[in-house]
Amino acid sequence: MEINTNLSANGVNGAAIPQRTTPATNMLSDRVSLTNSSALEQALANSPASRPEMVERAKSLIADPNYPPAEVLSAVSRLFASALTSENA
Repeated sequence: MEINTNLSANGVNGAAIPQRTTPATNMLSDRVSLTNSSALEQALANSPASRPEMVERAKSLIADPNYPPAEVLSAVSRLFASALTSENA
């Protein structure tokens, strides 16, 4: 049996070797354009730093000793425990 170690010309048993395509030059030079972000920047500049009604809601929730409800704490605890046991398995 003869083994041809020169595979660059014909490939194995004369099969053609597929040509690798080079990436398009525009793919290499793609950059994110931020020229259209001025509207977003203006909206952000015009928005209030905080919403007073949400600040008041947060203050009332912090003051409530029953917040969050026990059911929510229990459900979150079960999720954490489940994630820990699945990581250790």
